[in-house]
Amino acid sequence: MGSSSAQYGLKGRWVRSRKFTFADKNSTKAVLDVPPNTFIPPLGVVCIVTTPFKGGTPTIDVGDGDNDDGWVDNVDVSEDAAGAYAGTETNTAAYSGSGKLYTAADTIDVVLPNQAITAGEGYVLAYMLDVGDVIDD
Repeated sequence: MGSSSAQYGLKGRWVRSRKFTFADKNSTKAVLDVPPNTFIPPLGVVCIVTTPFKGGTPTIDVGDGDNDDGWVDNVDVSEDAAGAYAGTETNTAAYSGSGKLYTAADTIDVVLPNQAITAGEGYVLAYMLDVGDVIDD
């Protein structure tokens, strides 16, 4: 038979990013390193606004090298209010429905496109599962 009763213990952990602030405006900032053979499950990335963003119309997207708002689309974030924000499939956060398997190293990025931002800071939290021991099984 081709089946196995072996169980595998995945090594998962929540990680917190480097801080991003209003000073990162008009840019894309890599805030978390994602190792190869890492799976991040649906809703496994959360944007935490600790100090509300002010000035102009602030927007925040959270994504990676393939999709700049793949985890959290700006319409899912109330930038002017402290809180925790996750992406939704409704607002086209591409990875919120199925998660993403990173077979190669990548970064989780925050995009702050507005040049008029005058205040604000936050972090990103991500739940990363090392699936390297499963992939080569």
